[in-house]
Amino acid sequence: MPRRPLTALLAWRLLVIAVVLISGVSGVAVAAPTACGEAGTTSIARIRGLDGPPVAEGEQVTVEATVTASFPGDRGLNGFYLQSRQPAAAIFVYAPDLDARNAPRPGERWRVEAHTGRYREQIQLERLESTRFCGAGAVRPAVLDPDRPDAYSGLRDRLVTIPGPLHVAEVYNLGRYGSLALARGGRPFHPNNGVEGGRRIDLLLDDGSYRRDPRPVPHTDAGGVRRAGDRVGPITGILAHAFGRWRIHPVADPDFAAANPRSPAPPAHAGLRALQLNLRNYFIDRDGRGPPTEAGFARQRERLRQVIRRLDADLLVLHEIQNHPAAVENLLMFLNADQPPAKRYRQTLDARSEAVIRSVLLYRPQQLALVDSGRHMADVHPRDPVTGRFRTDSGEVLRVVAAHFKSRGGCPDAGDVDRGAGCWAERRLHQSRVLIDWLGETQPSGGSAAAPTLILADFNAYAREAAITAWRDAGFVDLLARALPPDQRYTYNYRGLAGYLDHALATPSLLSRLDGVHIWHINADEPAYLGREAAGIWRSSDHDPMVVDLDGAAP
Repeated sequence: MPRRPLTALLAWRLLVIAVVLISGVSGVAVAAPTACGEAGTTSIARIRGLDGPPVAEGEQVTVEATVTASFPGDRGLNGFYLQSRQPAAAIFVYAPDLDARNAPRPGERWRVEAHTGRYREQIQLERLESTRFCGAGAVRPAVLDPDRPDAYSGLRDRLVTIPGPLHVAEVYNLGRYGSLALARGGRPFHPNNGVEGGRRIDLLLDDGSYRRDPRPVPHTDAGGVRRAGDRVGPITGILAHAFGRWRIHPVADPDFAAANPRSPAPPAHAGLRALQLNLRNYFIDRDGRGPPTEAGFARQRERLRQVIRRLDADLLVLHEIQNHPAAVENLLMFLNADQPPAKRYRQTLDARSEAVIRSVLLYRPQQLALVDSGRHMADVHPRDPVTGRFRTDSGEVLRVVAAHFKSRGGCPDAGDVDRGAGCWAERRLHQSRVLIDWLGETQPSGGSAAAPTLILADFNAYAREAAITAWRDAGFVDLLARALPPDQRYTYNYRGLAGYLDHALATPSLLSRLDGVHIWHINADEPAYLGREAAGIWRSSDHDPMVVDLDGAAP
C-alpha cells in the first residue's frame, strides 16, 4: 500500500490533538488499512524471534505499540523505537523521511505497517507503508544492572534506567562519535597501577546518533567541558547494540556532576623545577607524524608553548620530537622567542639515534651549568636515553636522565606478547636493567643508588610492572607514589583505565631537597577532539605534564 504523505501525517496529528482537546477522546481513527486495536498485528516478540524463529527479512507486518524514544533525521538515528508491554519487547523503526515535526513522540501509541529488515545484523522495521496514531500509551523503563552484561541481550532496544551513580571512565570519542565510556564505583585505574578504583562497565553513554563529529558536542556543560572522572546518573534511555558495543541512547539529558574539574597550574616555585612532557609528535615535516597542515602545526606549537611557559621549569625533558636537528632547533627557537636571557633554554647535546622520534633534555644556562652530557647507546633501546650532569650556583651537582622506552603496541605474533603488562614488557624490563647498570658504571661517585640522580621518563610501564619494580629494587624512589594521593597518580588514560606511564624516580640522596611533585591533569582527562580543534592548553598532548620541584640545588 502507498506510504502516507508526511504532510498528511502532520495534519492528522494536529486534527487528533484538536479533537482530544474538544471531546477528551484519547484517539481518533482516520482512513487507513486497519483501525487501531483491530486484529492482524504481529507482536514485536514474534518479529524478533523471542518466542520462536524470527520473521523472515522483507515480510510486511503490522505492529501496534508505544513509542519509547524518537531520534528523527540524519542528526539522529533516522527513526524511532516501539515497545510492547505483554510480552515486553522492543524494535527500532527506520524512518528516514520523518523529521522532528512529524516523527512519533515518546508516550504515543502507533499502528505501523512496515517490512522487516536487518541493519548490521540488528532486526528492525523499515520501508514504512502506513502509520496511524492511536492515542496515548505508557511504558515503564526496566531497571538495568550495568554489572550484569549477561542480561543486556534480554533488554535489547527497550527503555531502561540506570539509577546511578556512575562515573565517566573515558571521553576519548566524545567529539568523534558523541559517546562516553562508563564505570561503577569511581573512575577505573589500570590494575598494574597500584591504585584501587572503580570498574569499567560494558556500556557506552551515546547521543541518539551514530554520525561522526556531532556538533555541538553532546554531554558537555555550559562551558563545553566533560572530563573523565565526572559523575553521571541516573540515565534513562534505549539500550542498543551497535558497532560491537552495548550503548544507551538517553531520552533525556543525564545529570552530570563535575567531580573532576579542571585544575590550575602548580604554583610557581622559587627553587629548581624540572618538567617532563610528551609532545605527541613534534614534527616539522608535514608528511610525518604530526599535524598534516602548517596551520595545525602552528596551533600545536603555540599550545605546547603555553603549557611549558606556565610551568616555568629550569629543566625540560621532552619526548616524541622528530629525530632531526632542525626539529630540535625549531622547538628551541620557538620556546626562546621573546624570552629574557634568564628564561632561555639550551640543548644538552645533539647526538641522536636512528629512531624516528627522540627525547631531548633542555636547560637554562643562567640557572644551571652543564658539566657533561651523553646518551646511552644500546640495541635494546629504540630511542637512546639522554643524560646530563648540572652544577648549581652552590656548586652542587645533579644528574638528570631522560628516557622513552619501547611502546606497548605493535605486538609481535609470538614471543614478547601481551601477558598483562602490554606488548614488549620483557624488552622494557631489559631496558631498565641495562640502563640501571650503565648509570652505575658511568657515575663518578660510584653506585647509582647513592648518586644524586633524577630520572624523568616515559617508561610505557605502570607502577607494578617489572620494568618499574627493577628501579625500586635498585634503590630508586618512585616520587609520584611517595608524594601524591592514589587517585592523582595518573598521566594517561587508555580505554577507560587511568595510570602513570610517566615516572619520576630519584636516588634517596635527593629526597631531602624535594619540595614537591605535581601532575597537571590537562590532557589525560580531556576528549581527543580538543587536540584537533581547540586552542589553549587543554588536550595539547595525550600525556599529562609532570613536575618535580627541588629547593634550589641537589645535595
